[in-house]
Amino acid sequence: MAENPPVKNSHNVIVRTCRVVMDVRIRINEITPESVAGYFALDGTDEDLPWEWAERQSRLLTALLQDEEVLGRFLMSIARDDFGDLLESKRITGMSNDEEDALFEKIYTGMEGDDRVFFEEARRDGFLPDNTGLIHKAFVMDWEETAVIDVCVLEPDDESRSSTSFTDGGK
Repeated sequence: MAENPPVKNSHNVIVRTCRVVMDVRIRINEITPESVAGYFALDGTDEDLPWEWAERQSRLLTALLQDEEVLGRFLMSIARDDFGDLLESKRITGMSNDEEDALFEKIYTGMEGDDRVFFEEARRDGFLPDNTGLIHKAFVMDWEETAVIDVCVLEPDDESRSSTSFTDGGK
């Protein structure tokens, strides 16, 4: 008898779970007039989205990049969210807006004067996600260069912890 028999569900369907570990590169682009030119007019004629709006997000991005702990949490959220979009999965998501707002709060509370006040007011009024969109667009997942590091077949009796690993060294 097999040491690890497959689990049968209804209709004689066997269900097993594999855990896949991947390395995915994320490029973080600067927010510059050239990189965001498609979002608004740089000549000042678009009152809704002045260049100052993008400059504030650029300064917030710079501050985010200086805090490794917050950056790490943000990168994990970006990766989960983008992976969920890639798979068209509603189960794989990044942080909620409230969680992300709290994360950004750790960054903008350390910023100088007007920027800090701007982001505090945006969060208070429920518009912080509308004022961090360029930061999200600055993070670009490089799925084509993804390396599969490990694939594990999880044990059917405890699929959340135990596994049998088949590592290919990222090849």
